[in-house]
Parts: sequence; C-alpha cells; structure tokens
Amino acid sequence: MDTQHIKEEVDKNIEKLATLRDEVKLQLHLASLDAKKEWDEKLAPRVLEAEQSAKEITDSTRSSARELVGRLEEFLVRLRDAARRSGN
Repeated sequence: MDTQHIKEEVDKNIEKLATLRDEVKLQLHLASLDAKKEWDEKLAPRVLEAEQSAKEITDSTRSSARELVGRLEEFLVRLRDAARRSGN
C-alpha cells in the first residue's frame, strides 16, 4: 500500500475517532463512574495520541488508529447498553 492510501485510511480513521469521541462524551454524562474512569484514563489519552501521531503516516499509525476505532466502538456500545438498562 502506498503512502497516499495509508494517509487516506489514517485520515478516515482519525475523523471516525473524532466522531466517536464526541458521541462518547455525550453518553458519559449518563454513565457510571467506572465508565468515566475508563474513558479518562485509558481511552481519551489514546485518542489524543492517535490524532497527534496521524501527522507521521506509517503502517503502525494506520494499525493503531484502526485498533483504537474498534475499542471506542466497543466502549460506546457498552455505554449505550448501560444507559438503556438504567432507563436513560
């Protein structure tokens, strides 16, 4: 895969991360303290790191961004499920 395709994929994943990050923030106000702690300590710093490392396009950056998108999607599903169970 050439550098341009890698950059396009990373840019797409960074955009998706920003969208997921914004949605997570909306869900967090209803979330448990454990969920908020997981976001603050584990996921939010990784999103920031991915956004910053996107400036250096490499296969590692692409892989990291893809993996982080998956983790944020899973976290968001858990937040939504918890909100449904609590009636919010």
